[in-house]
Amino acid sequence: MALSMTGCGEAVASAGGTTCRVEVRCVNNRFLKVSLRAREGFSLLESQVEAFLRRRVRRGAVQVSLEVSGAAAPAARRLDLAQLEAYLDQWEDFCSGHDLPVPRTIDGLLTLPGILVDQAPTRESIESLWPLVERALAGALDSLDTMRRAEGDAMARDLRTTCGEIQACLEAVRTRVPAVVEEHRQRLRERVRKILEPQGVPLADADLAREIALLADRSDIAEELVRLDSHLEQFQRLLHEDSPGRTLDFLTQELAREANTIGSKSPDVAIAHLVVDVKTRIERLRELVQNIE
Repeated sequence: MALSMTGCGEAVASAGGTTCRVEVRCVNNRFLKVSLRAREGFSLLESQVEAFLRRRVRRGAVQVSLEVSGAAAPAARRLDLAQLEAYLDQWEDFCSGHDLPVPRTIDGLLTLPGILVDQAPTRESIESLWPLVERALAGALDSLDTMRRAEGDAMARDLRTTCGEIQACLEAVRTRVPAVVEEHRQRLRERVRKILEPQGVPLADADLAREIALLADRSDIAEELVRLDSHLEQFQRLLHEDSPGRTLDFLTQELAREANTIGSKSPDVAIAHLVVDVKTRIERLRELVQNIE
């Protein structure tokens, strides 16, 4: 089943007083690109997050946001007790030297530089959280897949409808081809008659037939129409397979190439208009396919 590369999902997992929240956002990209947003230290889990995610997502730029709080969450900051004690000693010395009462709280000191310092978590504390992170990540990916599948279904319906419209245009081209040859025969006969009649030269049917045959050969588009039919059939079949995005993208290029060939071969205005309609719908296919995994 075709999946969209665009979507987001979120999940929360808790255990033993610790909570992990994971949010996954995905946008279209030619390859799979994973980035992790988390506080310092959790980059240690980046390779595990990417390996887990690669089992569920094959293409797209994926951003994973990770937050851990609670009992087992590593402390983000700590008090530098030595620095705090030095500030207190200076504070008391200043107050006693200026006959001022010593404040009964240290709230004001906590905002001074060097009191609260960042503390990098240990590898052991981070790795011990992986089972909880894995549960939350799995839930977020389930939510992401639900959104991607719904959007993929909508795009697949639109793609099938557009393929049907292209097929209808091709049938109109097929219907028009015999008339093109006959109309050219009549125009050529009339043109030659006007040139030869004043000179009393008869028009040879064999010569006229030869010119018509040359035109029919030069403007023959049967092969291109067969290939277009084959590409459209394969295109719709791929919509039922997993991760068909790259193959579908290649097929849209081939569809456009065959349509261009028909346009360059056929001298008929009606067929040229139909080719424009076909190319417009192929461009719509291409735009939608860019967002399919």
